[in-house]
Amino acid sequence: MKPFLVYDKHGKILRSGICQDSTFYRQAHDGEFVMEGIADDTTQKIDNAGLKGKIVNKTSEEIEAEKSKEKPCEKWPAHITNEQWQSVLKRLDKLEAR
Repeated sequence: MKPFLVYDKHGKILRSGICQDSTFYRQAHDGEFVMEGIADDTTQKIDNAGLKGKIVNKTSEEIEAEKSKEKPCEKWPAHITNEQWQSVLKRLDKLEAR
């Protein structure tokens, strides 16, 4: 098993996880890069993106800029129909019955 980081050409960490050695290079899609490692995407990025990357800390300005772009989930409105809600409740009932 191998820890991986998937990142874009700007060094932004898109995904991370652990995979089998045989599937390591399949973690990245078109326009993405993969490297072995563990990082915190909120405070770190990949330097020299696209080449042999190196995990580096983001500047406080970069962290603040990303925070200002985020919207808290509790402020996002949820629009579902009654039929969708009933479907969710039925699935929850099935899970509880297990």
